[in-house]
Amino acid sequence: MTDSLAPNGEGLGAIAVRRLDLTGRERHLRSAVQAMERVAGAFARAARRSMPFLVRYRSHVVPGPVEVLSGVEADQVGAPPYVSLALSSADGLAKGMVGLNAEAIGLVLEGALGGRGPFWKSPMGAELSPVQRALVMRIAGSLAADLATTVKSEVGIDMVMSPAAPQAPSGERASGDMLRVICAIEGLPVPAAIAIAVSAQAVESAARQAADEPPPQGDPRVGEALREIEVNVVAELGRVSLGLERVLSLQPGDVLRLSTAMDDSIAVRVAGVHKLDAVPLVSRGQLAIEIKARHEG
Repeated sequence: MTDSLAPNGEGLGAIAVRRLDLTGRERHLRSAVQAMERVAGAFARAARRSMPFLVRYRSHVVPGPVEVLSGVEADQVGAPPYVSLALSSADGLAKGMVGLNAEAIGLVLEGALGGRGPFWKSPMGAELSPVQRALVMRIAGSLAADLATTVKSEVGIDMVMSPAAPQAPSGERASGDMLRVICAIEGLPVPAAIAIAVSAQAVESAARQAADEPPPQGDPRVGEALREIEVNVVAELGRVSLGLERVLSLQPGDVLRLSTAMDDSIAVRVAGVHKLDAVPLVSRGQLAIEIKARHEG
């Protein structure tokens, strides 16, 4: 777990960020980006529960677009002053981060303590007191747990908070690319924001595995039971339209001529759907039909 607070600078976007354009290398991140979008949406909903005081300010957490960070930028999400917590998987191949900018820190201090005044902003040389730092880190820890839960739910990666990401086995180091989303806390007079980031390679691999997984097989007994279900099958010799007056005048012995000739194909409907084509005939003294083809259409 790492945290830092500096007197100068603000916001979470001071570093160089490449917007995703899905060309070349980034085209292969398409499924990972889509998964990260789902992670961000679920995190935004969970963050509102972890910061219940947002209701008092009538504010809400809104995730922004997915961004790609590379190389040395991977561990530099945002510019000070900020507070950040690191996450990692047990094998060290996946890492993540939750960060709060100065305005978000002020919101936590004001909101958690029941204040309604101006949001805290670090003056030159100011430091958080031990009590303030403990409060901010408690809320940040709850947000980090929210991120770990949503990553597990959406892409199946187990992550926990850690002082430092463990070293991966030789030759299996995670890529420096990370997928980051800035979640703005809207409805406030200041640009408070929470940044979340997860290793691009880990999300990409998990998304690819999910896409390759075969669909779950159902209980074979269900298929066997379905074979015994009765389905209504109707052989339609023909249809005719009559006026209401003609229908009311019908008497026993009246003959209704159909448009179907004796050698014309007739429709066989299964559960009301035209599935087969057949012709009428007599079999063993009974009126029957002979299936000629499956109906195409």
